[in-house]
Amino acid sequence: MSVENKVKIVLTEEQKAAIAGGLKVIKDTLEPILISLTPSEKRALLKLGDKSISFVNKCLMFANQKPEFVPSYIDKNEWQIDMNARNDLSPYNAEIQEINSLLLDTIMLCGNEAFRQALTYYNSVKQAAKDNVPGAKPIYDELKQQFPNNKKSKEEAE
Repeated sequence: MSVENKVKIVLTEEQKAAIAGGLKVIKDTLEPILISLTPSEKRALLKLGDKSISFVNKCLMFANQKPEFVPSYIDKNEWQIDMNARNDLSPYNAEIQEINSLLLDTIMLCGNEAFRQALTYYNSVKQAAKDNVPGAKPIYDELKQQFPNNKKSKEEAE
């Protein structure tokens, strides 16, 4: 019985360099303008969703059409700058999230396949150690430490 292997990714040095270079350009471009918030700061903020985006845009449109209703303590230009920045950055976030989701899925599948193969090897060594195959016991003893809660490992230790 063979283990199914869906991932066959081998990145060339050129691909690695291109990815690193592209990420560096993105990071270097965004880093000066991005802001980091603490979890408590994030919780305190109003969140802009689909409905509230429409509301904010309508308010801004009416504020431009009827500026007499804009309170003197609101800077309409700053309001417009904030909304423009939000609208400009959002598409990039969507693309980055899509890439991140695919990247995480690929990493997870690679890890799954590697771990399954390692477990298959471990079980082979375990069986070989039980059968007293020369050289198997020291490998098994080393690898079984990964599973300290295993009932057999506890019994063997006693």
